[in-house]
Amino acid sequence: MTTAVHEPRGGLGPDAQKLCVFGLMAVLLGLAAVTGLPSVGDAPLLSGVAMPWWLLAPGFVVTEWFVLHIQVRREAHTVSLSELPLVLGLFFAAPTELLIGRLVASIVTFGIIRRSRPLKGSFNLSLGLMEVGVALALFRLLAPGTGGIGPGSWAAAYAGALAADWLSALAVAGAIAVHEGRLDVPATFREAVFHPMPAVAVTTGLLAVTCLAASVTSLPLLLVFMALLLASFRAYASLAERHLNLERLYRFSQAVSSGPDPNDVLASVLAEAKELLRAEQAVAAFPSPDGAQVTRVRLDPEGRLIRSVEPSTPEDDWLLGQVHNGGQPLLLPRNTTDPGARRWLASRGLREAVVVPLSGGADVPGGLAVGNRLGVIRTFEQDDVLMLETVANHSGVALRNSELIGQLRHDARHDSLTGLPNRADLQRRLTTALDDVSAGRAPGAAVMILDLDEFKAVNDTLGHHQGDLLLVEVAARLASAVGSVGTVARLGGDEFAVLLADTADESRVLRIGRRVLRALEQPIALDGLEVEVGASVGVALAPAHASDPAALLKRADLAMYDAKASARSLKVYEPELHTDSPRRLTLVSELRAALQNGTVQVHVQPKARLGTGEVVAVEALARWEHPELGWVPPDEFVSVAERSGLIGLLTTRVLDASLAACARWRDAGWDVGIAVNLSARSLQDADLVEEVDRMLRRHGVPANRLTLEVTEGSVMADPARAVALLHQLRDLGVRLSLDDFGTGYSSLSYLQRLPVQEVKIDRSFVTGLGREGENLAIVRAIIDLGRHLGLEVVAEGVEDHATGELLASMNCDLVQGWHLARPMPTDELVGWLAAHRNARAHGPLRAV
Repeated sequence: MTTAVHEPRGGLGPDAQKLCVFGLMAVLLGLAAVTGLPSVGDAPLLSGVAMPWWLLAPGFVVTEWFVLHIQVRREAHTVSLSELPLVLGLFFAAPTELLIGRLVASIVTFGIIRRSRPLKGSFNLSLGLMEVGVALALFRLLAPGTGGIGPGSWAAAYAGALAADWLSALAVAGAIAVHEGRLDVPATFREAVFHPMPAVAVTTGLLAVTCLAASVTSLPLLLVFMALLLASFRAYASLAERHLNLERLYRFSQAVSSGPDPNDVLASVLAEAKELLRAEQAVAAFPSPDGAQVTRVRLDPEGRLIRSVEPSTPEDDWLLGQVHNGGQPLLLPRNTTDPGARRWLASRGLREAVVVPLSGGADVPGGLAVGNRLGVIRTFEQDDVLMLETVANHSGVALRNSELIGQLRHDARHDSLTGLPNRADLQRRLTTALDDVSAGRAPGAAVMILDLDEFKAVNDTLGHHQGDLLLVEVAARLASAVGSVGTVARLGGDEFAVLLADTADESRVLRIGRRVLRALEQPIALDGLEVEVGASVGVALAPAHASDPAALLKRADLAMYDAKASARSLKVYEPELHTDSPRRLTLVSELRAALQNGTVQVHVQPKARLGTGEVVAVEALARWEHPELGWVPPDEFVSVAERSGLIGLLTTRVLDASLAACARWRDAGWDVGIAVNLSARSLQDADLVEEVDRMLRRHGVPANRLTLEVTEGSVMADPARAVALLHQLRDLGVRLSLDDFGTGYSSLSYLQRLPVQEVKIDRSFVTGLGREGENLAIVRAIIDLGRHLGLEVVAEGVEDHATGELLASMNCDLVQGWHLARPMPTDELVGWLAAHRNARAHGPLRAV
């Protein structure tokens, strides 16, 4: 037999539910009356054994006591062996006695033993009477009229008992549908028709009937057999429930292990705890360290986590003392007599509960509570406490593992020193931002690459620990400067990046870039010293410059190297900066090695006075013969040096080799000065003056024999700093020359401020001087300007005799170019000077 023990939830409203249940009860009682009343007054089918109602009633009570509970969602089904006394009553009891026995047994079972609510008890009583009535009607209809025992009466008993059981299952399903708002007809049919227990009970009853009809003396043996059968059935029910619990626990372990996120783990814990203990509610509670508040986490109807922070109540304090502080589980069964337990249950609106300690991912002590067991057959028991403790232990491990996984994931995406996102996380964020751009969800995105200036000097001078402190401070300043408008990441070493998503406004990006640079203007205190740190920033925007992460980062990197080379601090990518040539990648790596092993050589090109042809100085020119590529043009490898940060090392090597050669020429009797070009980067180097002075003293060359050439562009990158540095060099005694004069946009306005003794007319004006009238006017103006300012004027790029004649007519001071001499190795200059001196007797220009 199946009885209903459903908890009213969902579906119709409470009043409508009651009306529907009353309607079902009326149908059941009507069916019981229609099927049972016609047989009232009939005699038993067999008269050998008398079974009055007071003997049948205990049989029904006992079989209803040894039951198997099947929980399905919010409803519980009770499967019993009540078909066994029913079959005995069909054969040996009068119909009236059978109906009275079933009625009395239902009153005792549901009213006294299970203490069912009146509505539920009445429904189950009506269900029992209906089963007896239907079984009696079919049995009396189908049983042979002879009153004997045989296949016919057996079939009639099967038909009556099983039909009653199936109708009972349908009635229970109808009651469930009233509360749940739905009826699963296929599942109900499968459960009713294919459940083996009713058939087993009917078969056992028929065996008992057959034995008793044959001999009443078999009764003791039958009683022993039935007792063993009931005990086995109870053991099977317990074993089946434990097996189901193990299966649920296994699913729970899989569920909490599959989610690395603590929120996912906690959601799985609450959902599976409700399922495992078949409870209405599951709540995780975490008291604050001072006990003043309690954070409760539960699931909403859609399975989402809901957190609430509530003031702690006296009832919570009681539970805290029982579970959290003591670390012991707490069983609060239905109808508990403990005053504290009753008050806590009432405060939470619960009938019953189990609470066990729960250790969260951060080792914050808490509790896991489940309340209100679904169905009213059983309350929570000690086995449920053990089950929930197992759940809590798995949960604690899973939460700690999820925290560990989260920490590992954080470490994989963040720089361990500064705490900023690392290159991998920047790539992920940039990919997302560019996906939004390509999908039209964002107008654009921008990337800045920032490289610190002179960071290596900090490491070399103060040590790596101080260098790390510098990086931490820089990271904090950058994050503060960018704020919430972007993401700051550390790419490695002293290189940082800034991602600005959802913007295509170049002016806004540049404002943020300048704000970043200003954040680094204040000195940083390291080891008792105040260290000034600058940076070079390159900017690339999407989709203007690139639409994929790798290309956008590459373009920002190119812009940064150009900013570093030009000392402009902030540079936006331009197409001319880009090159995909593998040759450049090869040159970057091999140029560094060439500078270290001395493969980069210094050649010199003489400069002579017009009119006399006297060679007064030479210009140092770097030359690089690659073992595989041959001679690499200076414009190519100098550009590589500027963009790869090697220009400082290149300048140092050229300066050292040039002064060493000058010292050798002086030892050979030739007092010839030498000019060395300075890059924009060199003009930002505070150690340049000291380095130049050190090299002059080491090689024994007078300061006035060294000329340092600078360009207008390098000075204009940071005029104040460059002019101050040039004055220090001038004070050292070094001659200064302004190279490529006439190509800049501020030449005249800054010429008076620069402490130079010489200007060099750019070769673009000198080449073709006789053919282009505009160039002739410009050259004449520069020469006149230099004369009025007391500066020597050098014309470079003189390649023919006619150009020399024109320059002489304009009173130019010095010339340099192929007409005088091609660049040559430093060791060949002495021989060339001797030959040139012998040739000067032919006239100034012809001698040149």
